[in-house]
Amino acid sequence: MIKIKNLHKSFNGIKVLQGIDMEIKKGEVVAVIGPSGTGKSTLLRCMNYLEVPEQGEIEIGDLKVNAKTISKQEINTLRKVTAMVFQSYNLFKNKTVIENIMEPLLIVKKIKRKEAEEIAIGILEQIGLIDKKDSYPSKLSGGQQQRVGIGRALAVNPKIILFDEPTSALDPELVGEVLDVIKSLAEKHMTMIIVTHEMRFAKEAADRIVFMDEGKIAEQGSPYDIFNHPKNARTIKFLEQVRVY
Repeated sequence: MIKIKNLHKSFNGIKVLQGIDMEIKKGEVVAVIGPSGTGKSTLLRCMNYLEVPEQGEIEIGDLKVNAKTISKQEINTLRKVTAMVFQSYNLFKNKTVIENIMEPLLIVKKIKRKEAEEIAIGILEQIGLIDKKDSYPSKLSGGQQQRVGIGRALAVNPKIILFDEPTSALDPELVGEVLDVIKSLAEKHMTMIIVTHEMRFAKEAADRIVFMDEGKIAEQGSPYDIFNHPKNARTIKFLEQVRVY
């Protein structure tokens, strides 16, 4: 179970998150949608303290942290139970595919190299890239690079994976292969929060849709309810402007 309570974040005096409250069940897939600039990515970055919130509590499993009192050790623990998949891949360009996936196992988990390699091979088979294990990121397509990013996130066996618009940097023909990997994780009941502009994907893969507007959760519900019977005026307007298949 993941709980977020009264989360606040500002940049240069501008309020980006204004009291976010959210609960996510184990194995639940939550898609966060809404207009650009409404705090969706900031919410994810605050959850693993890539951005430091001014106020609020985050609870993941047995770990509970408060923004007012959080310690460096608690931040490190929080990052061990979460994993982030970035829209720009963030792979190490000087490391091969398998080395990129092994990196968090060696550095964060302190696993021996032979065991880390075995785990990485299993993950590469899962994401369909075992034939690319010795390739460097520059030799991969954008879709393949993002799949490596997902594999690296899986390596640390996190309690939750945070996806920050994982397909926004991809050419349209490459989007499907990444969404297929995420869907396969959803079928295995991996707990995930996905910030996405892919409405069709959100509709098909998510257990719950959260619509954010102006730093707040304006509405949330099942994909059926949000896409077919939205109640909030901003949700209705947003969905009228985007293509939902």
